Amino acid sequence: MAFCSLSKDFDSAYTIVENKFITKYLPEADDFAVKVYLYGLFLCQNTSTEFGIRSMAEVLKTTEEKIMQAFAFWEDYDLVAILSKDPFTVQYLPVRTTMGKPKKIRYEQYADFNKELQRIMQKVGKFVSAGEYVKYMQFLEETSMQQQALLLVAEYCINKQGEAVSPSYIFNKARKLLRTGLSTYEQIEKELSNYNAHEKELLAVFSAMSVQRTPDETDYALYKKWTETLGFSKDGVMITAKKLKRGTMNALDLTLEELYGKGKLTADEIDSYLTDRETLANLTFRIGRKLGAKVQNPTPFIDEYTEKWYNYGFDENSLLDLALYCMKTERGTFDGMHTLVSQLFADGNVSRDGVKEFLKEKNDELKLFSKMQEICGGLRKTPANLAMVTTWRDWKFNDAMILEATKQSAFSSNPIPYMNKILSNWKRAEIYEVSAIPTTPTFGATGAPAPYQNAKLEAVNAKSDRERYYALLREKAQSRADKYLAKANGNARFKEITAKLSKMEIALAKAEVFEPVTLPTLTKEKADLLSERKAILSVLGIDEAQLSPQFSCPKCSDTGFLPSGKACNCYKPNA
Repeated sequence: MAFCSLSKDFDSAYTIVENKFITKYLPEADDFAVKVYLYGLFLCQNTSTEFGIRSMAEVLKTTEEKIMQAFAFWEDYDLVAILSKDPFTVQYLPVRTTMGKPKKIRYEQYADFNKELQRIMQKVGKFVSAGEYVKYMQFLEETSMQQQALLLVAEYCINKQGEAVSPSYIFNKARKLLRTGLSTYEQIEKELSNYNAHEKELLAVFSAMSVQRTPDETDYALYKKWTETLGFSKDGVMITAKKLKRGTMNALDLTLEELYGKGKLTADEIDSYLTDRETLANLTFRIGRKLGAKVQNPTPFIDEYTEKWYNYGFDENSLLDLALYCMKTERGTFDGMHTLVSQLFADGNVSRDGVKEFLKEKNDELKLFSKMQEICGGLRKTPANLAMVTTWRDWKFNDAMILEATKQSAFSSNPIPYMNKILSNWKRAEIYEVSAIPTTPTFGATGAPAPYQNAKLEAVNAKSDRERYYALLREKAQSRADKYLAKANGNARFKEITAKLSKMEIALAKAEVFEPVTLPTLTKEKADLLSERKAILSVLGIDEAQLSPQFSCPKCSDTGFLPSGKACNCYKPNA
């Protein structure tokens, strides 16, 4: 049998609503009951047997239980007959033969309730209509909540919502209380008094965290969880809120959960723990800036890295200096820095003086490596390459010898292995001074005398020298520009303006094609941003041109070739 069907006496071939239903029954029913009746009437002739109450609930965006209640309402009128509850089956009856009447609400027993409800609503300038009275009385008829208890809920909601209060808000609050087993005046008075008792504390928490709203039920539930379930005192909650300064109640909840997991429950324990965490958070942000690594949420970095380093015994200055060194040596990540810090700790080198001495040695190596890069422009400051400098010094070679080996390896596409072979040959031959290096024959990659270089090879070497020369010039120009740009981007407003200007170019291009009327506004906004950007650069002592590479030769832009393709005459190999 279909979910909804017509009786054999219902002879209409279409979905027709009889006038008697509209004039006699529709005014007595609420909107939802009418909706269910009409849709069920439609289903009687327009769906298959597969369409059941679950499908109807999905279409009407409600629950099966509410649909059953609506049909039960119409059954009291004899407009439908509920044939089965499992599966739920309804038969529509002709309106002309109805004899039933709905259950009547005894209005007289709610006279005092209605009078008091009107009085408390008028406190906020609200007037209870006849239709709203019916809803309140129906709610009391259908639930176990006492009249005085519902009035108490209404008064509580009025205090919270003011003139914005609505019957649905009051009913939702009342149903939440009913679901927790509260229905009497005494039970609800006790529960609501707890809310009022904590309101002052919650408002203080909101003030500490700059939350601009009034507490709601969710906030009271969280406060109850913190103070009753987790066992925090109100002082402990307040200290935590003050430490956060800004945020949401969910953020405060996560912090208190963390404190609970760490066993930090008293005010003193919380204050000490959060102070340490704040110190570590600030240090984490500063380390991130030194590394050139982006840190949005410091917590995972603290847990994985910073707290460990702090417990190793490294002070803040040492960690910041090590971060800067890691950035210079292509280890600009927390993981890359952790490898270095862990090695120092394993070597027992954690004191400030010890780190200073370590970095002095490493910065000396960096200076030497920078000179090597001037000779071999393609060298990268990777940990592996820098480790070779340490090894060569351990072989007793001075900087002059290492630089000489660099010169002899400059033509190689992979100079580091070539330098290793040259220096190894010199070490075996016990040559430790530049003056002792034989001029002819020279050592090649294998230690054998270098072959005679013919004109073709010399041309190749000359080309390589020329390319290195220009590569070095471009690298220097780019490095200078990057330095100024990094300084400018250190200003948050400059960085924000630069991002806006970048997006604005796209907006201007679209405006030209699709919305020419907006062009003047966008153009003015762009001019204002450029003016502000220029003012910021002026304060920073930076010229706009310095943000782009300033090449030594304006003709070829340090490429060695003019736009025509001819070689530029700016090449100065001995400069």
